[in-house]
Amino acid sequence: MFQSFAVSTRPEAARPRVAMLRATIRERGIDAFLLPRADMFQGEYVAACDAHLAWLTGFTGSAGFVLVTQDRAALFVDGRYRVQARAEVDSGLFEVIDWPAIQAWDWLTGALPGGGILGHDPWLTTVGEIERLGKHLGPLGFGLLSCGDIVDACWQDRPPPPSGRMSLHPDDLAGESAATKRARLAEGLRKAGQRAALICSPDSLSWLLNIRGSDIPRVPVVQGYAILHDDARVDVFVRAGAAAPAQFGSEVLAALGPEVRVQPLPDGYEAAIRTLQGRVLADKTSLPQAVAELMAEGGTDFSWGRDPCLLPKARKNATEIVGARAAHLRDGAAMAEFLAWLDAQEPESLTEIDVVTRLEGFRQATGRLRDISFDTIAGSGPNGAIVHYRVTEATNRRLAHGEVLLVDSGG
Repeated sequence: MFQSFAVSTRPEAARPRVAMLRATIRERGIDAFLLPRADMFQGEYVAACDAHLAWLTGFTGSAGFVLVTQDRAALFVDGRYRVQARAEVDSGLFEVIDWPAIQAWDWLTGALPGGGILGHDPWLTTVGEIERLGKHLGPLGFGLLSCGDIVDACWQDRPPPPSGRMSLHPDDLAGESAATKRARLAEGLRKAGQRAALICSPDSLSWLLNIRGSDIPRVPVVQGYAILHDDARVDVFVRAGAAAPAQFGSEVLAALGPEVRVQPLPDGYEAAIRTLQGRVLADKTSLPQAVAELMAEGGTDFSWGRDPCLLPKARKNATEIVGARAAHLRDGAAMAEFLAWLDAQEPESLTEIDVVTRLEGFRQATGRLRDISFDTIAGSGPNGAIVHYRVTEATNRRLAHGEVLLVDSGG
């Protein structure tokens, strides 16, 4: 069973953690601290060691951020998560803010009318995000300060980074070899007069090298960064320290060949960034602020542009289209079987967890299920009105005649 129904956070755990955070930023002379849901890969799904927002607030949704001052704290979430946020966090500690109707700078000017220093972890924020914050906060008397070790200083029992094994995505499913992709994109760099491109999106890295990962649930990407050089060499950086090559395995390393080198993140990556020569392409929508600061320190010549993998990855080739259609047919058949089963049941005999479990079982029966694409939303009655509802052992509800059952799922 891929989906879990366990309650993973407790609202009461937040108060001492916020107190530790406040003490830490007070010692550093920081007036407010920004902590997003995102990890250093800007992913919607994060590993246990990167669940910063859930650890601090108790909120487990896939999008949001928190701002903490010495006497106020606010969790910003969009319309999908407002009901969930109010149920998961300590309402006496956190204000739940309707974002994007209210922006960070709107709230901060009320919390700190005289301005101040806003700290943030530069590995968790992109260049584009910091530019936008600076544009709005600067005129209001706020300065931005990069401080990457704030959460580490407070989260003393933080889990270690995942070290799941990598696997190959076969060429007969990808429709193009990794070597051909590398050569094609490298040619584009040469034509643009660029010596290298920084790739910070795990989906781009996974597409480029035809590899898949197992570090995070629901999304089989390799959590790492890459540097694509204009001669089609690629340096890959993953968070497994000295064990990074072992994480790939001999079969994957052999298939990638000598033109692809695997190094540790962040140490190997920081060293590589500092030694880059010539003009480098970087995408401010995915590049962490920390990397921009490294480039500035090393005097790297760079230009802003689009991740070179984005458009080629979006243009599905004939093989990928055939594969997508086949997967849809398999999953559609499993969904039809589920609906036929559901139609034959008495509603009162089922709970929401029963529905989720049985649907996943039909998908498992195809023999091709690697994971579900997201936690199945199965909400009965009033729970069906909760956007992005995830049933837990605490919220599990029995179905009833005359009530709506909402099922939103993907395999």
